[in-house]
Amino acid sequence: MNGPIASSPPSPVAGSVAPGAGGDRPDRLRPWHKRRLLPSSPLYAIVRWGAAGLFAALVIGLVVSIVSQSSQAFAHSGISFLWSGTWNPDAGDYAGGTLVVGTVITTLVAMIIVVPVGLGISVSLSELIPPWLAGPLSTSIEFLAAVPSIVVGLWALLVLSPVFATDVEPALEGLPVLNRLFRGPAYGPSVLLASVVLAIMTLPTVVALSRTALGGVPIADREAAMALGATHWQVVRRTVLPGARSGIAAAITLAVGRALGESIAVALVIGNRPAIPHSLLAPGATLGSAIVNQFAEASPGLGTSSVIALAGVLLLLTILVNVVGQLLVRRRGGRRLLGVRGAVV
Repeated sequence: MNGPIASSPPSPVAGSVAPGAGGDRPDRLRPWHKRRLLPSSPLYAIVRWGAAGLFAALVIGLVVSIVSQSSQAFAHSGISFLWSGTWNPDAGDYAGGTLVVGTVITTLVAMIIVVPVGLGISVSLSELIPPWLAGPLSTSIEFLAAVPSIVVGLWALLVLSPVFATDVEPALEGLPVLNRLFRGPAYGPSVLLASVVLAIMTLPTVVALSRTALGGVPIADREAAMALGATHWQVVRRTVLPGARSGIAAAITLAVGRALGESIAVALVIGNRPAIPHSLLAPGATLGSAIVNQFAEASPGLGTSSVIALAGVLLLLTILVNVVGQLLVRRRGGRRLLGVRGAVV
């Protein structure tokens, strides 16, 4: 009986590469512009380290230039430039203490307004409102992030400022307990109006990032809570919100950084009086608004150096806020991970 005839392998076509002849990497057969940058390729390492080095060089150059150009101001006032004195260029007083206080107050009031409002909107869009309605509402809120700050500032100056002067601020003075925070004449431009503007500008950040964090909570956690008999609101309050705590903390951190650095819109509505405000209805000034208003009029030498020193103080504040935010996110993320491991064990 004749056995099966073994077929011989096909001969390679002239000009082609035999399988295995070019190595086991399939990208060798592709043109150079179609090859992907693999993590193990030398080109990927060059691009990665080159981009990281460029970013580090930009940051170092920014810090070095600010420190060098603000050295004259710190040599004149010392380290007390950060917390003492008043900003009065006509009298030769250059210190950022009152401006730091104004910046902290406006940012704090803005966060008191925007955090509960933003979280409420995020929970409603993510958990309560039907998807066919949540999509357009979310898009309209996120559209605020694309509006330039100068437009928001002009709108607040022309529309909100008269309303605050005639209706809002007099009504706040009549509150039984909180009237101590709202004393004095109603001017319109004030620390409160600047805080409201900052809350409006940071609302898209809080809503978008918090909604993303809420949507990242596993469905299994929600189903487990519902299986135990929890209502929809109990699932949101006891399962979804604790599970998204790290993302919410990151959203608030970014919102604080945005509020600290805002200058144009605040300069239009805060009143620009470099003094510690005795009330939220009083005019004030922040680091950003002082930089906008004083840089063009600063005298060469000490005046210009003092304005650049204000920028350095503002940069330091934003770095501290981001560092604290990162520590909070890592700490809460680690606690959640330990809790999950304990539940598994």
